Amino acid sequence: MFCELMELSTTREDDDVAWRELSRWIKYEQTVEGGGTRFSKPHITLLNVQSVLQLRNCLKRGVVILNAHCTSYRSLVELLIKSWNERHDIDVDMSSTVRDVLHATKLHLTRSRLRKITGDHANKVEEGKRQSRHSVQSSPSVDEPPTPTSLNASPPSSPAPASVDNSGMKNMPKDSESAIILVGHVDGLVRPVTAFVRLTEPQMMHPEVPELPIPVRFAFVLLNPHEHYQNETISIGRTMGALMVDEIFKKVAYNTNEPFTLADAVEEFFSQVVAVPPGKWNPANRWEPQDEAETELRSVGKLQIDYSSEGGAEPHEHTISGLRRTGKLFGGLREDIQRKLPFYISDYTDFFRGRISQSLAATLFLFFANITTIITFGAVMDQVLHHQMSAVENLLAGGISGVLFGLFSGQPLNILSATGPTLVFEKILYQLCVDNGWDFLPARFWVGIWTATFLLILVATDMSALVSLITRFTEEAFATLISIVFIVQAIEKLIDISNEAPLYADPKPVYSSPCFCHFNVTSFIEPNNTATTTLAKLKDIDPYDCEANKHGKPVGLQCFFKPDVFMFSVVLALGTFAIAFAIKLFRTSRFFPSKIRQSVADFGVFLAIVIMTAISFFVGLSVPTLQVPSSFRPTLDRSWIVDPRQIDNWWVAVVAGLPAIFYTILIVMDQQITAVIVNRKDNQLRKGLGYHLDLLIIVCLIVICSFLGIPFYVAATVLSIMHVDSLRLQSECSAPGVKPQFLGVKEQRLTAIIAHIMIGFSVLLTPVIKLVPLPVLVGIFLYMGVVSLIGQQFVQRILLLFMPLKHQPDYGWLRMVRMKRVHLFTLIQILSMVGLFAVKYTKQISIMFPLMLVFMVLIRMFVLERLFSPQELAALDDPLPSVKEVMSPGEGKTHDAVEMETYPMVIKEKAEAPNGNEEGKIKFGLVNEP
Repeated sequence: MFCELMELSTTREDDDVAWRELSRWIKYEQTVEGGGTRFSKPHITLLNVQSVLQLRNCLKRGVVILNAHCTSYRSLVELLIKSWNERHDIDVDMSSTVRDVLHATKLHLTRSRLRKITGDHANKVEEGKRQSRHSVQSSPSVDEPPTPTSLNASPPSSPAPASVDNSGMKNMPKDSESAIILVGHVDGLVRPVTAFVRLTEPQMMHPEVPELPIPVRFAFVLLNPHEHYQNETISIGRTMGALMVDEIFKKVAYNTNEPFTLADAVEEFFSQVVAVPPGKWNPANRWEPQDEAETELRSVGKLQIDYSSEGGAEPHEHTISGLRRTGKLFGGLREDIQRKLPFYISDYTDFFRGRISQSLAATLFLFFANITTIITFGAVMDQVLHHQMSAVENLLAGGISGVLFGLFSGQPLNILSATGPTLVFEKILYQLCVDNGWDFLPARFWVGIWTATFLLILVATDMSALVSLITRFTEEAFATLISIVFIVQAIEKLIDISNEAPLYADPKPVYSSPCFCHFNVTSFIEPNNTATTTLAKLKDIDPYDCEANKHGKPVGLQCFFKPDVFMFSVVLALGTFAIAFAIKLFRTSRFFPSKIRQSVADFGVFLAIVIMTAISFFVGLSVPTLQVPSSFRPTLDRSWIVDPRQIDNWWVAVVAGLPAIFYTILIVMDQQITAVIVNRKDNQLRKGLGYHLDLLIIVCLIVICSFLGIPFYVAATVLSIMHVDSLRLQSECSAPGVKPQFLGVKEQRLTAIIAHIMIGFSVLLTPVIKLVPLPVLVGIFLYMGVVSLIGQQFVQRILLLFMPLKHQPDYGWLRMVRMKRVHLFTLIQILSMVGLFAVKYTKQISIMFPLMLVFMVLIRMFVLERLFSPQELAALDDPLPSVKEVMSPGEGKTHDAVEMETYPMVIKEKAEAPNGNEEGKIKFGLVNEP
């Protein structure tokens, strides 16, 4: 609803009267200020209590027309004159004056000026005035056929380009309607005259009214002979403007058939008004809009408004589809497929909907973030597995796993990558094979087959339903752990660079230690042609040339002396982080139009990489780069297919089932906790869940990776969270003063598929990838770790430990729980986090990390349930179903597609009428209303 308030005033040019725009409402009020050159910042309308009561009297005693058949502003004026004449509010002589007043020039704020109607529009208005005078003298009826020269002889023409500012239309939905409010002081009136008109069909009256080309549905006119207090007339007009954007009054105005209901709606509005004591607030100060929190039921007579889900949805249940056993073999998997199949085509087409720049930016971000992770883990694997698997195997695993998971998974927003627990398991399994003299890759093949078998059993029996036992307590602890791991890895990478290019506080030892290349030289002595080997030394040779060409060993401090490389690497890493983070904040800043902010913010990470890479290029220091394989062949001299028969004894294949049990637990916890975090209701996903289908795809990938001798990949928590964050959707059409509304996530598959295709073929992109310095990618690691921590309730509660009470933010959950209880909950979670870190970074017991996650679920089920009340847990955590509820066979709650918009309001007639008679419920939807 667009609402415009105009006041009758005298122009400065010729002392003629004109209607001057004072304020407008789209949702909040914007006042014309700056000498009629601009609109104010959107603010909440502060009302005078007396003006609310006077407006109620206007609607009770004035003219109220609820089904007016008007096709133009002229016919609307004639209808008002006729109505006032019939009520004897004005006489025939005064009718001409009032008509001239209503047809006076309209001054709208357009393009930073209050502008009149110019050119043909002014001529048509003047012609309309003359004809309206003639029509009243001949007959007061407004139903006579219009003459060809009248204003309504043809559809309203387009306004002149100079007189229309269509920039305001971008904030209005296509089916918007408007209300015009005309108030002013008119000499000669015996008493105030008012009228409220609702047109049967909205009519375009622009450019006369309103300022934007929006059809008019409502009109309110107040002409006052004199005022009882200062700005009385304007105050009543501002009150009507505030009412027209109030949801209750607007609904009543649209749907009522009884004039007295409007006055009842004003009384209901008045009952909701919060009064400020006199002298405590200056009315000249403006209240900025705050986040809305409308929860109470409001009603007018038989009409009531409910802000819950449409149709009176039942309270949120513990279990939803996909999180409760069906009692049938592969029943959950079948439900996942049936749920996801209708959206499969849209999973591809949605990539191109909305801002395609957002999709492309998310793809580039995924590529750089994941390839950095993959190659980093590949280098570590090359060391701990003694060249059994290295970067090339990880790139192949990333390409195959990412593409297949993106094509067929139930939740393609999850991103598969190398994870810390997987690396730990690979290391322990390798050591087990070395200790027992087993060939690593064949033994690993049988571990993979057993793992796939166990996972397939879990899929068949719907055991993914146990995921519903994972609540915010476990989710946030796990997500925080992984985020901190990313930050620690970024710091470790910088430390590695410092080891390769150390800082020297005193350069004198470096000057006295030149670089020598020690290498062996073999010579043959005649006549017996005896071979002798001697140690040769070459001075001032490049260390890389020494190792690559001479197969020697560089010795001397000058071999590793790289001045300024480490400090410059720190600058590159922190600079990349700062630019990416600043561009993320730029999205919600006040600079530039929203489209520019969104487009720049979409490519924030990519721009940070490009800017810091360019800086590194121009500075020219030899900083380390990402080491991408230049050829596509296994690290060891073997074929790409692992022969499972190359084991010493057949019982090795049987014993492999024991470590597979631990790896199954690890995969389930790692994969499903990440899926729960991605699928949580805060993200407003609308295409349903797919836990069983995800796990089935992981089963297939484990079998493929076992045959190829490449790493097993599962969902990476931080990458998945950042993927979701990069695809967040916000409302583009929002009223001034209203923050963009979160609409959900662009759920599609192509960002992950394209990014992992690029990773799979990254060997071909080696020249391009090596242009990016490693410290720049370290900065992206730091950025992902920090950003994924922001907004977590766990982090907010940790910060509360160090805040005085008067400086604590007004969190909703903080209002419901005592501060001591909040701190107790936080300390328990911190202790659990410490346990997770201790297990993860203790090599001897790091394999037990998945069991620690299970232990955290048990803490939530048995410890927290006894220490905290259900109300406290509902505020600080999520509801927890019982194991019996989860495991008992039965159909889960149907999970239909959830619309991306928030639930609409529902206005329905009360079942109990005022006289006690039972009446049916009538729902008024929002489909055809603005």
